[in-house]
Formats: sequence, C-alpha cells, structure tokens
Amino acid sequence: MLPSKRPADQDESAAQPKRIKPDRNGAPPEIDEDLHSRQLAVYGRETMRRLFASDVLVSGLNGLGAEIGLSSKNLALAGVKSLTLHDVKNVETWDLSSNFFLSEQDIGNNRAAACVSKLQDLNNAVLVSALTEELTKDHLSRFSLDKAYEFDDYCHSHQPPISFIKAEICGLFGTVFCDFGPQFTVLDVDGEDPHTGIIASITNDSPAIVSCVDDERLEFQDGDLVVFSEVQGMSELNDGKPRKVINARSFSFTIEEDTSSYSVYTRGGIVTQVKEPKVLRFKPLRDAMKDPGEFLLSDFSKFERSPLLHLAFQALDRFKEEHGRYPAAGCEQDAQVFLKLASDINEASVDSKLESLDEKLLRHFASGSRAVLNPMAAMFGGIVGQEVVKACSGKFHPLYQFFYFDSVESLPTYPLDPSDLKPSNSRYDAQISVFGSKLQKKLQDAKIFIVGSGALGCEFLKNLALMGVSCDSKGKLTITDDDVIEKSNLSRQFLFRDWNIGQAKSTVAAAAASAINPNLSIDALQNRACPETENVFHDTFWEGLDVVINALDNVTARMYMDMRCLYFQKPLLESGTLGAKCNTQMVIPHLTENYGASRDPPEKQAPMCTVHSFPHNIDHCLTWARSEFEGLLEKTPNEVNSFLSDPGKYAAAMRKAGDAQARELLERVSECLGKERCDTFEDCITWARLKFEDYFSNRVKQLTFTFPEDAATSTEQSHFGIAIPDWAKNKSKLADAVTKVAVPKFEPKKGVNIVTDEKATNLSSASVDDASVINDLLSKLEEHAKNLPPGFQMKPIQFEKDDDTNFHMDLISGFANMRARNYSIPEVDKLKAKFIAGRIIPAIATSTAMATGLVCLELYKVIAGQHPIEDYRNTFANLALPLFSMAEPVPAKVMKHQDLKWTVWDRWSIKGNLTIAELLQWFSDKGLSAYSISCGTCLLYNSMFARHKERLQKKVVDVAREVAKVEIPEYRRHIDIVVACEDDDEKDVDIPLVSVYFRK
Repeated sequence: MLPSKRPADQDESAAQPKRIKPDRNGAPPEIDEDLHSRQLAVYGRETMRRLFASDVLVSGLNGLGAEIGLSSKNLALAGVKSLTLHDVKNVETWDLSSNFFLSEQDIGNNRAAACVSKLQDLNNAVLVSALTEELTKDHLSRFSLDKAYEFDDYCHSHQPPISFIKAEICGLFGTVFCDFGPQFTVLDVDGEDPHTGIIASITNDSPAIVSCVDDERLEFQDGDLVVFSEVQGMSELNDGKPRKVINARSFSFTIEEDTSSYSVYTRGGIVTQVKEPKVLRFKPLRDAMKDPGEFLLSDFSKFERSPLLHLAFQALDRFKEEHGRYPAAGCEQDAQVFLKLASDINEASVDSKLESLDEKLLRHFASGSRAVLNPMAAMFGGIVGQEVVKACSGKFHPLYQFFYFDSVESLPTYPLDPSDLKPSNSRYDAQISVFGSKLQKKLQDAKIFIVGSGALGCEFLKNLALMGVSCDSKGKLTITDDDVIEKSNLSRQFLFRDWNIGQAKSTVAAAAASAINPNLSIDALQNRACPETENVFHDTFWEGLDVVINALDNVTARMYMDMRCLYFQKPLLESGTLGAKCNTQMVIPHLTENYGASRDPPEKQAPMCTVHSFPHNIDHCLTWARSEFEGLLEKTPNEVNSFLSDPGKYAAAMRKAGDAQARELLERVSECLGKERCDTFEDCITWARLKFEDYFSNRVKQLTFTFPEDAATSTEQSHFGIAIPDWAKNKSKLADAVTKVAVPKFEPKKGVNIVTDEKATNLSSASVDDASVINDLLSKLEEHAKNLPPGFQMKPIQFEKDDDTNFHMDLISGFANMRARNYSIPEVDKLKAKFIAGRIIPAIATSTAMATGLVCLELYKVIAGQHPIEDYRNTFANLALPLFSMAEPVPAKVMKHQDLKWTVWDRWSIKGNLTIAELLQWFSDKGLSAYSISCGTCLLYNSMFARHKERLQKKVVDVAREVAKVEIPEYRRHIDIVVACEDDDEKDVDIPLVSVYFRK
C-alpha cells in the first residue's frame, strides 16, 4: 500500500522541501478546521495540506487491507486526495470476521468494489475508487504495491521514488516493511513542539554559559541546535544562527561560542530548539530480505523473536508458491512441510543463519497463517496508516525498515485439538482456526461493559462485533456515553456520519456496530458512569459482567471505574491516546495492580501571579484570556443572578465569608449592575472599548508604575440580553462606533499591591476592613437592584470552542494576542489559540486503532481465563518515532497475616445478618482483634467508648441505619464497612474492605 511518488515538498534529487501545488485558483488546499481540529493539533496545517495532495493505493482487501483498510479507514478520515482499492478476489464468508466493510450480502462480489461506497461515506472530500483487474507497472506510474520484488524495485528506482509499504498478518503474527526510496527526507522526526527556555543570564566567556529561569526544567540535550531571540545587551546572539548545545543541565547549558568580545548581557531573551531535517536511505525489499539490519523491537522479552519471524514469513511464501494455498489449521502434514522449508531456508543463509529454530512457535505460525484476526488487523492498520502519512508528508520518523510482532500468548493455555479448529462455514471461521470453537463460544457468550462511545469506543465496538463478542443469546454488550455527536468527532470516530450530528453517541454507535454484525446483542445507554448512576449500574448489573473496557478521556472517570472494578473484582482493560502516542493497561483481578495504584504527576500549573501580571509565554496569555472570558461573561452574570434571586440569602453568605475574595466578588457584581450596566448595544460598545483600555493600556501602565524596570520582586446576544443589531455585523460601522467612545485619561495609583508570591492562590489582598467594605458594597447592590426592571436576569455565556459563529475564540485569541503584544511575547493564530485555550487533546485515528487492537488481543486472554500474569502485556507506543514498548503488568502487592494473604483485590464477604458481637468474633477466629468499625464517615463501634457496648447485640445493618443514617435501597443485599484490627502484638493490620450480606 503506497502513497503517490515522493511527498509533494521533496525534490527528487536533493530531497529538499518545496511548496505544494496550489489549486486552480492558486490557493493551497482548504482545511475544514472544525472537522479536523484534533488532527491539526497533531500534524499542523502544512502536513495536512500534503496529505490532501496525496494519492494512495491499497492492494488486498482482506481484513488487513480493510484495516490497512483500517488504514484505508484511517486515511479516508485523515483526508488524502484519492484512495484506490485494489483486489481481484471475491468476498467469502471467511472475510466477515476481519473486514468491517463487508456483510453477508457482499459474498460473491469483488472485495474492492464492495468496500468503495462505505469508505466514501467516511469522507466525501476523498476520491475513493476500485481497481479489480490485475496490477501492472502502468498502474504503478502513480502508485506502488505490497506484492513482489519487481514492484518494489520499480518503486525504488522510479523518479521520483514511490514509497512502498508491505504488510502481512498471519494469525497472531504480523510484519511491516517500509521502503521510501534511496533518499527520503524526514522534516520533523517526532512532531513535538521545539523546546524553549527563558534566559536569565549569559556569560562573556568561551564557551559561554546560558542560564535560564528556574520555574521550568530545560529539555535540551547535548548536540541540540538552538537559536536566540529578544536578547537585550548581548544582541549579537539575535542573528538567527543555530548554535550547538553542550553540557546541558536542568536550568543551564553551554554553547560552543566565544562571547568574551560580545556586549554584556543585560536582560530578557528566549532560546528555542531548532529541529533539523533528517535524510534516510532505504534498501529495496530484495536487498533488505537478505540483509535486514536491525529489527524494530516491541517486546524485549522476545529479543530473539524477530529473526525467527523473518525466516517464518519467507518459509510461508515458499509454501504458498509450491502448494498454491496456506498450511491448513492443525494439519500435522502441512506443519512438517513448513518446518522443512524453514530449516532449508535457514541452512541456506550464510550471514544470518539461526543456531536453532523454535519448532513450537513455527507450528503455531503455520497453523494460523491463513487467518487475518481483527485485533491484529486493527493494530497493524494503525501502524501502516501512520507510515502512509509519513510517506505523504515527511512528518514523523518512518519505520526503518522491518517490524515483526506476535501475540502468541493470546492462545488458550489448554492444548488445541485439531478438530476444534475446523471451519463450519461461519463468519468466525478465521478466528476459530487460531483459537478453536471453545473460545469462540466463550466470546459469543461474554457480558461486556464499554464505558465511552467516542473514538476508542467506536473502534472497540467494531472490533468486538467482528470478533463475535456478545453475539449469542447468552451474551450482552452494554455501552454507555452521555455525550452527543459533534462535527469534530467525524474525523476519527468512524461509526458516525454528518447526519448524526446532535444525536446520542452510544445509540448511533450501537446501531452501526449491529450493522457490522447483526447478531450483536447490544444495549446502548446515555448515562455517565458515576456515583449518581449507581441505581442504573447497580450491584446485580456489575455482578453479571465478565469484562469492563474503558474508552474514556479523563482521569476522574477512569479512577471511578477502577474503584468499581476493584470492588466487584472485574477485569478492567484500560487504554488511552494522545496524538500519535497510545498506551494500554491490563487490570486483572488478583494478578495485577489496579489502575489507581500508580498515577502520572499532575500537570504543572503556572502561578497565578505569573498568569495575571508576569506572563512569559503565549500559554500564560491564553490562560488569562479564558479566565477573563469566563469571569466577565459567565461567572459574574451567575453571581448577579444569585443576588437577584434571593438578596437576603446572598448578603448573608457574603457577610459570613467576610474575606478578600468575597469583597472582590461583590466589587465585580456591583460594577456589573452599576457603571458597567448596559441597556443598549451602544452601551455594550462603550463597555468593550473601556475594557480594552483597562486591560491593554491602564493595567500595563499601573504595572510598570508599581514595578519600574529596575524593581525586584519576590450566543448572538450579550450577557445583558441585548440583541445585536445588523449594523454591528459590518466591521467598518462597528469600528466607527468604537472610535467615538470617550476614554478617560488614566492616572496610575500609588500604593497598589500587585501579588508576586508564586504560592498565592488568589490575587485579592486581605484588608482589616473587609467586613466594612462588604457591607458598603451590599448597600450599593441593593440600590442598583431598585433600578432594574422586574424579573431582570442576566444571561451567562458558557465558553464553546467549536462554534465559530459565537466569536468566543475570536475574543479569547484577540485578548491573548493583545496581551502577548504588551509583554513582547510571540503571538499565535486563532487555531493555535483554540488548541491551548480550548484544551484540545490531539487525536488521530491511527493511534486509536492500534490501542484498541492491542486491548482486544488481551481480551482473548481474559475471556479464555487461566492465563498467568506473564502472559499479559501493558503497552506504550509512539507511532511518530516509531516506538513500541510492551511489558508484563506490575503484580498486585500481597499482604499477609498468619496463614491469611490478600491484595487490594480482596473484599472479605461475610454471609448472614450478624450482630456487632458476632462480627467481632468472626475476626477473633482469624487471630485479629477488631477494635473499630465504621461505615462511610460514621463510627459504628469502638472498643474505647463504653456507651458503644450497648450496640454489641444489635445487627450491624441496624446500627448503620441508626447511627450513620445509611439508606439501603431494595436492590442492595449487603453493607460495606471498614474494620480496624490489630494482631496479637497489638500491631495494626490493614485488612480488606468487609461486606456483610444481611440479605440472601
């Protein structure tokens, strides 16, 4: 599967960047920023434009072709210029377990032709066509192909070279080979933003030492190139010349330059990393097969596996050449032939001969070689799809050159009988040929809970439908998501179409998954999984589950699901993506640690004083701009409405608070209803003009007055409900109205306190007379309220980043850039401002596909059961580099007492409606002295309190109702308590949560 020629910005001789071809009007391809906002956050505009100018051919529409057909899906979603699907074979029942574009109605039709219309639905801007005849070199004048040496030779020697990608899946084994030509330029090796630093000092020395402010660690490494800008004093460094970093440290580095004769550094300056292009020289497939070089590894516990799989795929090609078919599943005769071929090829190898061959692994390879499993296709579709993007754009480092992968640990732990692998004319025959019909039955009977129906959720639904999970009468798949479909979802959440915008995600996704496999037993809900919905996701629901799959995008929800899975002892399959990165974590009862056992450190937040008074990057400016937007247009109107709804209650609350924050809040409310009150649109213009003067002139003048240079420090309606007149939509008329606003002259005030403490949590200074000021402000508010019409309420405006008609991002980006101009900070365009202020998480379809494929490989293990922890894999991958790192999960910590052992997974369940005395005896029988029992935040019993002895003969549940005021719904059969115990040596023993089942 190949993109056309070289990326449009690479010269065929020097491989140097050049401009892409404009359209007929001379303009570059237009990008729908609302649709592609998450992709733009990963790739940027130039890369997207190169993609839009690329032609791609996918040859072979089996499961991998459909997932390279997933890559077809990923490429259609990404928005290439054209996508040609090639296949000369017709659809068979066998194909239905891996190609989600095909249905039973397509059996007998050409595979490529059957996929065209469904791929076209994903993105009407991409020209999708089918090629159903045998390929010739004439077709390769625009495309390349993953089929044979002669085609790669043609692609490699073509001028300009045509990038060639060969991928293949054989059961639980897969491979990718890339050849992007004799000289390929990578424009950006990792896609990360250049590292920067704020300069604090530069020495006049050889070499010169550059020190930076210590609020953020530097990310420079020895050998990096950097450029300087805005340096005052030592202005010789502002020449734009890249300089090499040596001796990089946390807050300083050295440059290879003699600055002893330069001007003395005085202040300021920014240092920025320079990202250099990298030229790669690929071998053609013919040469690389003989001398593959270093293999890209994914699992360091399989360090010797790649050379063996390199041999296995060659042996399979030889078998197919000689027999015209794949080895039959479970066939001993075919296995012997395959082993002989592998041995012969190995013996003929001179420089790369293996000392020994793992015959057991090769037997697994041969037996399942015909099958294209959906999880493998999803994973490799993500990898290959990303490689195509690299070939088209020069963005990210290509895979160089071979990658081999296997998940043989996904096989059942029990021996597979050959009779269990035989096909039965079922859509799951390919999967059965690898795992057997017993595991297939378990998959179909599984009860699964998917939380989230966004990008991850859509991919999981597709995978599970193809695998046959929950596709029998005993099976059940429940998916829940309280969100609705937005336009920006369409570029990566492939089960949705533009006519679904505004509809519930879970309902639409469930219907689409049912179309993939009509036997899917699925229930779509619109509830958020949280404490408030435990009446929906109740004990009986949880107890009936086999597996929980998270498809979430925030840590809070993940932590809640982790807690529930711990409580009910259910496997949790966790995954997440961030741009080209993805990770998976397997949380298996009684084997692994739980999700919450280890957490990433929280993101560092800029101090409030930095954001509000001393910003030094555009992120600070945008954080301030969004804060002001929400303060002016949402929070203050809400406070006004709270006051107007119940003035007495509001005044009491303010007087009770009586602090600087309450005073500041009242000042804003008083100004809003007083001097800033608007009754006409002209009033709104005056308000906006004066705010501009205040924000970007007066406050800066006040700041420079308080801190001289040598100072040291430690909807289409306004929120007043005024309709916007038509004339205001004319920029010239609006500008004319603004210029007529009278702006009073500003005089800086003496004695103003500007907070400089980085640990301060608010910007209000405490005052001894706060209470008195609050009373005065409340009196003013009461007077203002008398001048308002009856029933007056303001209209708070909530920030919405994805609606360009509301001008929210125009306001915030304008605010931020004007503030950046105040502080000589480089400005950004509205799209970049949207990424930062809107806190947009970069997302692309390729990393999502890979993550879900990896999780579903683990799902085989969970459903089969009996797998040791050594069989499971957690993964971190970065498709940009590319980097794949797989490792066994961390085991759960084991705690002991006498003969008892437990982990965080254990919950001690006690059957019977026990009294407290009976409960204490239950612990005593285990060598534990229970001295305290609590339920929630209430103490039910403690041996230190004499009055608690009267509770000993009462039922635990009755004491909980009486003391803790616990309301136990009818569906709940137990009550959870926390018991504090000590051993015979009076040492505390941390025991599991205790559940007393008082109902049968």
